Amino acid sequence: MNRIMIALLVIIVIVVIGVGAYGYTAYSGYSQNGTLTIYAADSLATPINQTNAKFNSQYPNVVIQPTYKGSSALISQITTLNKTPDIMISANAALIDSKLIPNYSSYNIQYAANELVVAYTNKSKNASQINSNNWYQILSTPGVKYAVSDPNSDPAGQYSVMMLQLANSYYNNSTIFNNLIANNSAITSVANNTTNGTTYVINTPTNENPHGDLTIGADAAALTPLIQTDSIDYLITYKSLAQSANLSYVALPAELSLSNASYQSDYKTIQLKQFSDASNSSTVKMAPIIYGITILNNAPDKKIAEEYVQLMLGSSGVQITQNNYLIPINPAILSNISTNVPSNIQSLVVNASATNIP
Repeated sequence: MNRIMIALLVIIVIVVIGVGAYGYTAYSGYSQNGTLTIYAADSLATPINQTNAKFNSQYPNVVIQPTYKGSSALISQITTLNKTPDIMISANAALIDSKLIPNYSSYNIQYAANELVVAYTNKSKNASQINSNNWYQILSTPGVKYAVSDPNSDPAGQYSVMMLQLANSYYNNSTIFNNLIANNSAITSVANNTTNGTTYVINTPTNENPHGDLTIGADAAALTPLIQTDSIDYLITYKSLAQSANLSYVALPAELSLSNASYQSDYKTIQLKQFSDASNSSTVKMAPIIYGITILNNAPDKKIAEEYVQLMLGSSGVQITQNNYLIPINPAILSNISTNVPSNIQSLVVNASATNIP
């Protein structure tokens, strides 16, 4: 009898352990499988690749397919080519509000910030002389080659040319935008005098026709090798990219770096019209550099996408963001028009009304 009881106890223990192991497997990442498609700003390639590796360590059966390009170009693929990624991560969070909500997504999570700098190397012309007071004079010197990314496809380019227009008023010098952009491309700026002051619309035609010492590249990340190989002297780019590439850089005044939301009143005076000569032109408003993430309404693997966003907004994701020279927004912030946020993400975000970020 004792032997029978012992045998029964052994069987029970084995069953309990087996059920527990099955339960662990059922509720762990190892049971998840599928394909996660991510569209992300080119400036996020390194931190997103690191996040992907972290996610795959927890969910090894999930295949992650990232695509990195200018955010405007990626969003255009969703809205005009009917592409269906699971996740969109934009270098300009406002594009999610204006282009994707409500038809393509329901919420916009602002999770990181960045700023503009003027990057260079010790081989750049006049590198020993450049500083935060004279950088625009150095760039406008004949023979000094400089670059911005494409305002029609990349937020970095949009931020850069709008910042140069804002620099006119900051330095009380009406020639900066013309010297660096208008005189070296087909991009123009039109002033409108209103009762509330002067506003500006920057027109970027389909063919921007850069010439002279100006280079316009597809996106910010694609321009980095040009400065590393001395093909250009200076690059207006994100601080995170300059630091990741070990480039020297000039820190711009807070009013121009686009890292401070308190200067919103100045930013609101400038907007940019993409593809200004085309029927599909659209307007981008100047704003602080804030990264936004959303899951598409028709995401093929929505549950897996939610797990991924949880990881990005959690402690390990915040650490990855910080390690890659971005400024984490923690807790992350929902834009004012966000709705239907998944329950498993709600605890990681706050409403914009509780902050000073729009």
